[in-house]
Amino acid sequence: MHRKIDNLNFTIHMISRNNKSNLKVHKLFYYLFLGFLMFLSTEVYAQGLGDTDLSRVRSADISDAQLKSFIQRGEKEGISHTQAMEMAKARGLSPSVAAQLMQRAQQLQTESNTPTNGGPVLRDDTVSYQPIEPIPAHASAATQDGPMIFGRSLFRGGDQSFEPAMNIPTPVNYVLGPGDELVVDIWGATSNLHQLEVGPEGTVTIDNLGPIYVHGLTIEEADRRIIENLKQLYRGLRPGEAGQNTFARVSLGRVRSIQVTVIGEVETPGTYTVSSLATVFNALYKAGGPNRIGSFRQVEIIRNNTILKTLDIYDLLLRGDQTNNVSLQDQDVIRVATIQNRVEVSGQVRRPGLYEITDEETLAQLIEFTGDYTDEAYTGQVRVKRNTEKEFKMLTVEQSDFNNFPLYNGDVIEVDRILDRFANRVSISGAVWRPGDFELTEGMMLSELIAMADGVKPDVFRSRAVINRLTENFDYSIVSFNVDQVLNSPDSYDIQLQPEDQVIIKSIHEMREEMTVSLGGEVRERGRYQYRQGMTLEDLILMADGFLSSASEARIEVNRRILGEALPDQRGSELAEIFVFGVERDLSLAGSAKRFELKPFDQVYVRARPDYHVQDKIRIEGQVMFPGEYTLSDRNERISDLIRRAGGLTDEAYAKGATMLRSHKQLERVDTDVELGAHLVIDKEGDVQNFIGINMPEIIKNPGTMMIFSCAPVMWYAFLPNCRPSGCPAAYCAILKSVTTNGSA
Repeated sequence: MHRKIDNLNFTIHMISRNNKSNLKVHKLFYYLFLGFLMFLSTEVYAQGLGDTDLSRVRSADISDAQLKSFIQRGEKEGISHTQAMEMAKARGLSPSVAAQLMQRAQQLQTESNTPTNGGPVLRDDTVSYQPIEPIPAHASAATQDGPMIFGRSLFRGGDQSFEPAMNIPTPVNYVLGPGDELVVDIWGATSNLHQLEVGPEGTVTIDNLGPIYVHGLTIEEADRRIIENLKQLYRGLRPGEAGQNTFARVSLGRVRSIQVTVIGEVETPGTYTVSSLATVFNALYKAGGPNRIGSFRQVEIIRNNTILKTLDIYDLLLRGDQTNNVSLQDQDVIRVATIQNRVEVSGQVRRPGLYEITDEETLAQLIEFTGDYTDEAYTGQVRVKRNTEKEFKMLTVEQSDFNNFPLYNGDVIEVDRILDRFANRVSISGAVWRPGDFELTEGMMLSELIAMADGVKPDVFRSRAVINRLTENFDYSIVSFNVDQVLNSPDSYDIQLQPEDQVIIKSIHEMREEMTVSLGGEVRERGRYQYRQGMTLEDLILMADGFLSSASEARIEVNRRILGEALPDQRGSELAEIFVFGVERDLSLAGSAKRFELKPFDQVYVRARPDYHVQDKIRIEGQVMFPGEYTLSDRNERISDLIRRAGGLTDEAYAKGATMLRSHKQLERVDTDVELGAHLVIDKEGDVQNFIGINMPEIIKNPGTMMIFSCAPVMWYAFLPNCRPSGCPAAYCAILKSVTTNGSA
């Protein structure tokens, strides 16, 4: 195997040295191996080849279209020459097959570089059949106009290609002609491989044998004739006789190319080069299919100036019938006629659009063409808009007449949707186990509907429910009933139902205000909570995730709403009931609180401890020994105490220039005019900072003469000598973060 591949490599190398133009083909051939190895395994696997053995692959297994595709994919992968050859060695590709592929790649490369001259031929007439790029949907301006033409999408698919299958057994009725290639494979006592091209005279030539005439023969007839002649060269070639030790097989390699002409109402009429295995559909696809006025029902195949067949594309589209999709021969003409009768179907059919009809086809057949009705179609009748010599006219066709109703060119058939209503529907909603829509049977009563809904729920509002009933003029009226009376005494209180009745049964929860309790004060989660029967203070505090550290569990207030009487003789003065309880930290009740239950709309407030206080901070800045933030330790702490805690003033301190900055909340009153002309006063809360003058020398001399008030954030400044507050540098007068302070100063 290695020896054979080395010889093949040497041969390719010599070709590249003798002909510079073959260098590109040499590169493409190596790229071919990558595409071949990646994609061929799936192509030939059905023939019994494993995905790791290429020793039995023939050149005929690969069409020119596949060969070109493999080359292009290999170029995209960028595989090197060495890698490609090693992959070929590992997969056992025969040197003879490699040589054939090399020759075909060279031919394809040469042909692709040859410009095409002349008329509308879209493919070089010397190349084998290759897939054509489908014509895009925007190729014709008329493509986007009007309704869909049935069957036109067959020739608009960008991902499909109507090329004949090349990797298939040779059809037994295939007739040979000039340009076909025959592969004669000989094995046994003697092995050899002959690639024979049918010449213009219709013959093939084998060394040491004369020309063998095969033109007009089928592949089976050619097989018998060639093997009969090969018996002269190989003594062991005796088919069917005893002692045969040499065997031969004749197969079709490359098929010849033929030219056909597509005329008439197609997107791109002209002459096309196709494979000799091509059919009428292959040529039509190349020409883009019928255009907007082209007929799908009358495609003529003309051979030797005589109409051979008339193809109806609807046979393929609707029934998969390809009876008249004949194989083409050289110089065949395909003519697409102009449409004669076309109708439009719209509305509730599965494939609305334009359909071509013959004179014998009826409305019933047309409905079949559309794929039948949709699920919501009204099938009792259809409306037909028809052209007359002067104007339009409308026809209504009953379903019973569909099979006999003739259609004419230009008819527009509209299939309506069924009405959006129910003939026998009643519904029930609310406090029943299975609310929804139910069938209304003849004489059906309200109690039966409730039973079909699995009865009422325990929380049903029993004293009253309603039926919304549709009147004759499509207004709604209300019929009320007592649920208990209907369920317990249906003979006396039951109600007969009518179509579209809506039964609404409320629950007691829907008929009353939402019951909640609120909790505020020193708890972790303040807010409103859903009321539950039997709820106690501990339950509510537990739902709020417990107390804050500031809570006074000994002082919990409960404010209860005063409901009052419906008709009191005199309005009372009491607005709410107030209860005060104590609860232990472990949420255990003490005393009367143990028996106290909350009621809906109670407002519970947990008070703070009287002696609870968050640390108050004060800052001193400037010329003191230890400036910074200090915590007030006593309610009566004074400025002199703070100066002492800060280490006293420095030598540079200007005591007379000391000042104090205090922040506090202040309400601002804003006058506003409203639309009604009334004068409205709004209080706005804001932070206010004030500088307070102090006599620092006096404070130091007589401690205790000025206190720090605990109601506002405070900052102290001690200035440098000869520095006044109004002119102090910004570096010493910067206002730092305010903090809330308590105590004296």
